[in-house]
Amino acid sequence: MDHFVGRAGELAILDAELQAVRAGRPRVVLVEGEAGIGKSSLLSRFVSAHRDVCLLRASGDEAEILLAWGLADQLLAAAGPAAATGTSPAWTQKDTDAMAIGGHMVAALGDLQAGDRVVLVVIDDLHWSDRLSAQALLFALRRMQADRVLALVSARPGELSRLGEGWSRFADGDHRVTRLRLAGLSAGELAAMADELGVGELSGRAVAQLLEHTGGNALHCRALLEELGPGGLARAGDDLPAPRALAGVVLARLKALSSPAQGLVTAAAVLGRSCPLATAAALAGLGDPLAALDEAAATSLLMEDRTSSGAAIAFVHPLVHAAIRDDLGPARRRRLHQAAAALLSSPAALTHRVAAAVGPDEVLAGDLEEAGRRAASAGEVAQGAAWLAQASAASADHVQQERRLLDALAALVGSGDAAGALALWPQVTQFGASARRSALQGHLDLLCARGAVVEAHLLEAWQAHNPDTEPLVGADAAISLASYLLSSRRVQEALAWGERAVAASAGDQATRLQALIVVTLSLILAGRGPEGLARLGELPASAAEVPLAATDGLITRGMCRLFTDDLTGAIADLSVGMARQRAGVSSHDPGMGLVYLSDAEYRLGAWDDALMHSALAVSLAHDADRTWDFAFVHGYAALVPAARGDWQLAGAHVEASRAAARAFGTGTGVTTAAMAGAELARARGDLEQVLLATAPARAMGRPDVPGVADWRPLEVEALIGLGRLEDAGAALAELDAAMPAYVLASARLTAARLHGNLAVRQGDQAEAEKSFAAAWQLAPGLALPFQLALLERDDGRRLRRAGDRPGAVTRLRQARDRLATLGARPYVAACERELAQCGAEIRPEQAPAWNLTASELAVARLVSTGRSNREVAGELYVSVKAVEFHLGHVFDKIGIRSRKDLAARLAAPR
Repeated sequence: MDHFVGRAGELAILDAELQAVRAGRPRVVLVEGEAGIGKSSLLSRFVSAHRDVCLLRASGDEAEILLAWGLADQLLAAAGPAAATGTSPAWTQKDTDAMAIGGHMVAALGDLQAGDRVVLVVIDDLHWSDRLSAQALLFALRRMQADRVLALVSARPGELSRLGEGWSRFADGDHRVTRLRLAGLSAGELAAMADELGVGELSGRAVAQLLEHTGGNALHCRALLEELGPGGLARAGDDLPAPRALAGVVLARLKALSSPAQGLVTAAAVLGRSCPLATAAALAGLGDPLAALDEAAATSLLMEDRTSSGAAIAFVHPLVHAAIRDDLGPARRRRLHQAAAALLSSPAALTHRVAAAVGPDEVLAGDLEEAGRRAASAGEVAQGAAWLAQASAASADHVQQERRLLDALAALVGSGDAAGALALWPQVTQFGASARRSALQGHLDLLCARGAVVEAHLLEAWQAHNPDTEPLVGADAAISLASYLLSSRRVQEALAWGERAVAASAGDQATRLQALIVVTLSLILAGRGPEGLARLGELPASAAEVPLAATDGLITRGMCRLFTDDLTGAIADLSVGMARQRAGVSSHDPGMGLVYLSDAEYRLGAWDDALMHSALAVSLAHDADRTWDFAFVHGYAALVPAARGDWQLAGAHVEASRAAARAFGTGTGVTTAAMAGAELARARGDLEQVLLATAPARAMGRPDVPGVADWRPLEVEALIGLGRLEDAGAALAELDAAMPAYVLASARLTAARLHGNLAVRQGDQAEAEKSFAAAWQLAPGLALPFQLALLERDDGRRLRRAGDRPGAVTRLRQARDRLATLGARPYVAACERELAQCGAEIRPEQAPAWNLTASELAVARLVSTGRSNREVAGELYVSVKAVEFHLGHVFDKIGIRSRKDLAARLAAPR
């Protein structure tokens, strides 16, 4: 029986949150409190009062922290048929990315809202969730927009950090989140509990003493009141013997049970927080356990586990379980674990075999290693690594110990689990130095952005490895070192190490592909893009025919095409790569493809698409706690809002990019932040700020190939505008010197335009005309509307200064119209000022003032291409309900009634 008392204020808060959800505003309530304070009871009482909602309930379990997708499995199983709608193959694969499973959750939550039904998601003990499920859940909750979804999540204070920074940031800063901290019971609530339990009226002193000793912890108070009963309270009078710990109360209650009931409870304690009733009965030697279960349930030790399939039992609280489990003596505990291992099949039996082991056991070590490898290959990396580490501990041979422990570390590092790898590292240091250990340490340094020591550890690994017996150790070290050198813009060194990795990995296709990717990226940054494309020549020409295992290579080819001016090919490759990631195909860097897809769209003038994809890249980086990517993703996300004059959004992205660049100091981060800051300053017309923004990149003193995080043209343009012509000439000469040997038309057009601007400021009209003519010769083959608009604008300025007013007006109007189509308001205004100086009539812009939000615009753009609401939802990682909500607003704002009218209306300039 649930003797729930008090919490009226907390229940009122939850009721208010539910009312907001019924109005179409999704909410998340984080209920925090110490163990036993009453979090689960509060949530259960609230759920029981609202039977009209669709309930999905799941819980974290300390014993299942390493079980990949354990919590996600519970949620999607609770969703029933809705979770199967549109199911992709991703859900059947345990190595699926959290992004794909999160998208699956979003779809299921959307389908469950049919008929405007409210969905209530209740998560008990989130801090004990497996990390992958927690990431997927966070991904889903962040994408609730107009959904009727209320998520109630309980956790212990300060313990969400175990799941990564993403949950902490979400709880602290998201407008949809309410934090509800549970304090201990009040005096009135404690008195009410005593009355509910039939204990009778407590004296004021007894209440005060009990509160002092328990801190108002509901579980402790209830246990003590039930233990003493009315008679015990009467005998104690005002000197209530309230214990400071729960264990004594729990153990006293256990000893009062019959022998069969004690055996059932003790067996259950060895099996875990919850277990099948039949297994506990068999371990306790009970043919019919029901009477014993009734007895244990009556004393609030065990309960039926209604969240599991089949007949199962669970302890009423983790503290009760811990008290009984920890009271078992070593010999008895070992006997019970041995018996449990005999009852259970692998891999469940392994846990008990490990617990029962005394000293080295090579048979056990071999079984653990086999189970660990199977788990890791199936995507259950944390569990696999744990078993491998246990195999190491059970090994009799020192060499086997080291190998198995390094295998565990490799699994964690390879999956990007820096926290798990760092926790295992102290055990690794007990063994001597080796090539493999140094390689893994260097890879871990990369994950943790410890740039000061990355290179030393990876060089140490390469020098120490034996090419004949451990070639892949050397290949992995070379790949990691090349990746680090690339991020530091030491391109030629990176290329050399990439080639070493290719040579060392000839016998392993997966490793060879990663080595080729590093070589290709190095060639791109070295200004040898066509050679980079050639190195990926083994991939099928059609993106759809590239094998799933080579998706990283497909994305890299898309990047290479982007930086060689093949924007159509780039979008084809990158779009297929992103679609695969949405379907659950894993990638070493899921954000990179999205960023470069947005860059290709930005260059082609598809700014709404670029805005959508860059924002998604930012969101995914934050969801996955890829803090080292923040400078990169935020920098590119600033481009469209800066050019459109959305100063607040652009400024926020620039500041986030700069902060991450300062924190991690990689060359890629610094140059991307410099580009973003300079683009924002140029759009605002602040040339001095352009130079301040580019200063960190210039201070690095390393040349960058034109077209990649292009900050140098912005610097040159600002120097010319400020009249620092000598400095501008020197910077422009550097830009010319960095031009690749092949014809990169986009970069050459920009350089020619800048040469023309410099000549204009120097008063050399002939040279200016020549430079602009060279730029126009390159223009016909380029579908780059923003670059062409800048060329038209600057050529118009030149013509005005040369006295050719009609020619200037023509060019400036062309630029203005092109910029208006892009929505580049600051640049449109600048063109209009130039036109005014020419005395030309300025035609008012006819663009409709729809005032669509970013979400509405993204939905509208995708719907206008003929996609269904479900397809749009899948691409944007939102629910169908959210798509319907935004589409309704789009129709109202634009003034249309059907999807057929949408494409034509969106084609008009805005």
